[in-house]
Amino acid sequence: MSIKEMWKYLIFQTKGYRAIEVVIVIGSLCGASIAYVNSIIYAKIIDRLLLENYDGAIKMTLIMVVSIWLINMIYWACRQVFNQYVEPSRDETKKRTARKTFKMEYEEFEKEDTLLSFRKLRNGEISSGDAVTQMTSIYEFFEQIIKIVFALAFLTMLVAQASLGKNRNIIQTVIMTVILVVLFVVSFWINFRISKKIGQRKVLMSKQNEKGNAEGMYLDSVICKESFAKDIRLFGIQEYLAEKSKRGGMIGRVFTEYGIFIGKNNAKFSFMVQLLAGYIYIYVSVMAMSGSVSTGEVLMYAGAIITMMTGVQTAISKYNYIVYCNEYISTYEEFINRPNMHYDGTLPIEKRDDNRYELSFHKVSFKYPGSDNYILKDINLKFEIGEKLALVGLNGAGKTTLVKLLLRLYEPTEGEIKLNGINIEKYDYDEYVQIFSVVFQDFRLFDFPLDENIAVSENVDTDKVKKVIELVGLTELVNNMTDKEGTLLYHENGDGVSLSGGEAQKVAIARALYKDAPFVILDEPTAALDPVAEAEIYERFDTLVGGKTTIYISHRMSSCKFCDRIIVISDGTIKEEGTHSSLIQKAGLYAEMYNTQAEYYARDNH
Repeated sequence: MSIKEMWKYLIFQTKGYRAIEVVIVIGSLCGASIAYVNSIIYAKIIDRLLLENYDGAIKMTLIMVVSIWLINMIYWACRQVFNQYVEPSRDETKKRTARKTFKMEYEEFEKEDTLLSFRKLRNGEISSGDAVTQMTSIYEFFEQIIKIVFALAFLTMLVAQASLGKNRNIIQTVIMTVILVVLFVVSFWINFRISKKIGQRKVLMSKQNEKGNAEGMYLDSVICKESFAKDIRLFGIQEYLAEKSKRGGMIGRVFTEYGIFIGKNNAKFSFMVQLLAGYIYIYVSVMAMSGSVSTGEVLMYAGAIITMMTGVQTAISKYNYIVYCNEYISTYEEFINRPNMHYDGTLPIEKRDDNRYELSFHKVSFKYPGSDNYILKDINLKFEIGEKLALVGLNGAGKTTLVKLLLRLYEPTEGEIKLNGINIEKYDYDEYVQIFSVVFQDFRLFDFPLDENIAVSENVDTDKVKKVIELVGLTELVNNMTDKEGTLLYHENGDGVSLSGGEAQKVAIARALYKDAPFVILDEPTAALDPVAEAEIYERFDTLVGGKTTIYISHRMSSCKFCDRIIVISDGTIKEEGTHSSLIQKAGLYAEMYNTQAEYYARDNH
């Protein structure tokens, strides 16, 4: 991560705070200059004392006190302003990520590399710190770089002054200066190597800690979650998990080993600094005797060069840490800069009281990006207003993909989908999805109160919630709950109640009914039930939705006999369509699948 990239990162994370650039520059300059300003004035005080100029020494002391106080005040003011701007960026980053997540295309969010990026980011935050930590590290890195620049200026001044003494010995001066430069370069190089090793070891330790934290958090969730309880007991894996958890707790060894490593290498660094410092004192003392530098400047130059060496060590350590953190935190910036949708329209959806929304597929084909295999091929399909339509076929036939295209979770590879004669890409996405109520096979309920799960909002219409609860047959269950409709579900956010699979399905259906959209889709939410139970739920739901346009998706033929029209999908294409009776008489694929399933269920009942 270059200095330019660090600067851009700071500006990106504090977007909207124009003063931040000035604050960073002034704050870094003040933080870096405090030691040097102190050294310069302190040198002048010593020189005045040696000349018995006590009034001048007192005056310089006052100047030093006021100057250091003023610089410190400016430094800490800048730091406070920086923190004020930086601290909100933690929450702002999460808000940006959430907004981006909601806006990005579902097919992007579903990709493996996207999910891996989020996992990497979460684990990195736990072990190395978040955006605030990174920004603070960059600020401090800038401060150390400026310290080094100041020290190099002092070193240049020292070498220049060495040639100006009245009693100087040119040969001696040249030799001692060459030795100083060589010793400085060697010390700098050794310091650089040591600091780099320390930084790399810190990165390694952080990565080991990251892995340990991730595994530890996962094991905690496995051990304490009821969904794993049966497998843990039936397969007898208690000791296996306990041993893994114990090994995760041994991550402390990593920190101990890191501490020992740091101690040894810091000792080498300290030795080189002291060696260099000793020679600097000799050098400037000789220069002082030749009249090149004053006695006070001896301490000033020695202090400046030692400050530079410690600055180099700190800067390299910070840099390695920044680069390591950037592997994780840069995921935010990459994520935020991803494109949203292939085409995000602006047309509003016409609000119709008669629910006359006509949807149609025109030669629609779809394949996943990077794949040559078509999931759907040349689909032509029209949804009649108010009809009950069933999409049937074996698992993997493309039924759910078709629905996801309809909902704009995916974009067609070829062809177009139209709403009332207009390509759905031209409609505002948020408005477009409002015309659909959907219950997917893998529906999710949240660990929030029941009424908020149904209304998917904190603004709950209580009467409407009670009505849909009654329609799906959950009234008795809800009346027996502690807080009725306001009862918390599950246990992640408090002492809630768990629902059975069938009860959860009814809540999901209640959520779809509460939305009261003109287009209703049931995508195999009852696939885990037996065929009879599934058919009963579908028929009951058919009564509940009334005259709305409804799509039922199932791989069981018997569940959709009541539908106005049945579409049979196989290998990504529409093979047959018609009513249950006409398709049975046709004796094609539908009849074959229906009879096969009927025979299976008959044998199963025996």
